[in-house]
Amino acid sequence: MLHQLEAVITKISDMIWPVFLPFILITGAMMSIRTIFMIQKKATTPAKLQIKNVIGPASISLGAMIGTGAIIGVLGALSKLAASGERNIEAMAIWALIGACIMVPVSYAETLNSKIMGKTPKEYISSLISPKLGLLYAVCFVALAVFGFGGFQFSGIDSVSAIVFDKFGMELSLVQRYMFIVVPVIAVVAALVLSKKHELFMGAMTYMIGTAVAGYFIFFTMFVIKTSGYIPTYVEGIIQGMTNPVNGFAGIVLGFVLGMQKIIQTAETGLGALAMAAQESDSKPREAAMISLIPTVVTVVVSIVVTSYIASYGLNNGIIEFPADAVTRLSQYFATAEAVTGTFGLVVLCVFTVLSALTTILGSYYYMTKLFKQNPINKNIAIYLALIIAAGTLAVFGANVVFEAVDLLLFVLSGINVTALLIFSLKKWQEHKLENSLEDKKVS
Repeated sequence: MLHQLEAVITKISDMIWPVFLPFILITGAMMSIRTIFMIQKKATTPAKLQIKNVIGPASISLGAMIGTGAIIGVLGALSKLAASGERNIEAMAIWALIGACIMVPVSYAETLNSKIMGKTPKEYISSLISPKLGLLYAVCFVALAVFGFGGFQFSGIDSVSAIVFDKFGMELSLVQRYMFIVVPVIAVVAALVLSKKHELFMGAMTYMIGTAVAGYFIFFTMFVIKTSGYIPTYVEGIIQGMTNPVNGFAGIVLGFVLGMQKIIQTAETGLGALAMAAQESDSKPREAAMISLIPTVVTVVVSIVVTSYIASYGLNNGIIEFPADAVTRLSQYFATAEAVTGTFGLVVLCVFTVLSALTTILGSYYYMTKLFKQNPINKNIAIYLALIIAAGTLAVFGANVVFEAVDLLLFVLSGINVTALLIFSLKKWQEHKLENSLEDKKVS
């Protein structure tokens, strides 16, 4: 029954995305252009980046963005592209970067507009469109962040543990993996959340994601130096893949569809996450918008460029074989890293996977508290922990139907959020321009 439901959800997603892409690209471009060239000039004042305002929002955004999906999700898309008949899977990287050039301005405009309104996505969707749609957005976001993204993180940690134990000739049963891997992760997350100490929570997020990203970039630098002779082959694969693309439903290039899905999923452009993270500081609209670009660009590079290059090298050298299941894909990816950089690469990837997974799981709690801030804190904690336990359990025991719904949830969330922002940029922004000018007069 579950497998049938997964198949139905996947089929619906495959049909919707090629139709949805033109909508989100056109809508996002219109909203971004109006925001950057009109609203920004008339409704905001120039602002400079201040370090004290960067750390909080950037840590929340980067921690929630860069999870195991940066590797597992992109590997899944590359495997799917290979299964469709595309030999040059590297092409997805350039299609994704083209999509990023369109969607990154959406991240900037989303944050700027939310700061001008002084509202979270749930609040401005409720006021601009409908309270019911605002509630639907909030519920879908929690489902995506906790079940979808959270499930990916637990799956990633579980897969890494399986790879490590296999290195020592050991194999754990499902129950053992749940008890010795998933339960301790849940315990760490619960301890941080139950502390109810915002400074401790933010400190943990900042330290973990900083360590993970720094280590990952050091590893990738070593990987590129050692495989510098492969770079022309990688570039050639991109060119050949672009000139001879495999088309998906409705005739749209499949690599572009998959690349856009990964951009929205990993960089969270248009989902409203950056707008919520911006509430972490008292930064001005332009400053908040500039801050939002930092985690977005870093995530795009880590998830798309790094993963596709290493996967391409592994494929070319017979270490990776696509298509493959999730655990096999990750195991082959780790084997590629180890073949080039030795034990150092394997250790860094394991640490990156675990720390980035933890920050993504913690980030989902932050978003939940922003979306349902009217709830008592204990109620939010209880709901969050129940959802996390369910996500961890589903991740280990194989009920993947929730994870298959990620692409559908991305479609719902970005569609609602970007539509609301477009309405604001077309009709409602002048009201806030008037409010801002009145506040400026009061201050003077």
